[in-house]
Amino acid sequence: MRIRALTSADLAAFNVPDGAFRVPSFAYRVVDGDTIKLMSGRSDALGRPMVAARLRFRSMAAPELRRSSWSDASLLALGVDPNRDCPGHRARETLVGFVRGRDLIVSHQNRYDPHGRLLCDICVLPTRDAGLEEAVSLERVMIARGVAQRFIHEPLPPLRPYETSPFPRL
Repeated sequence: MRIRALTSADLAAFNVPDGAFRVPSFAYRVVDGDTIKLMSGRSDALGRPMVAARLRFRSMAAPELRRSSWSDASLLALGVDPNRDCPGHRARETLVGFVRGRDLIVSHQNRYDPHGRLLCDICVLPTRDAGLEEAVSLERVMIARGVAQRFIHEPLPPLRPYETSPFPRL
């Protein structure tokens, strides 16, 4: 199976290819435990980076991030991190840890959630030179780590969706 590489031109044109595609590590940012932004490589009139697309895991949900409060600065000054035990921050940090510096494989069927995010299965490649068969489902990993919940009505992707061996790994 061939996976199309997402190019800078695709991102600049706000174009997300159909089917599955590879996203280089420089082209995305983690928003929270279940949302990733594809960056266009362009900036708006105020110099802020523009988003080409927002991706949402199809088969799982992570807790929401804690919103900042007026008391956060006071707590931080006292050495208390108000986000320390926040499940949403734990989910985000887990996802960031798995994808940092790694390319992603994104597969979708042109379905969007009510917030306009593209519903996807997202895999991570362990190294830049890794073959497609080494891609690991981030949904499976996040659920196994206990930082996300599975959507019962959506099937989970396999742990290694692109593995072609007829023999299971040991």
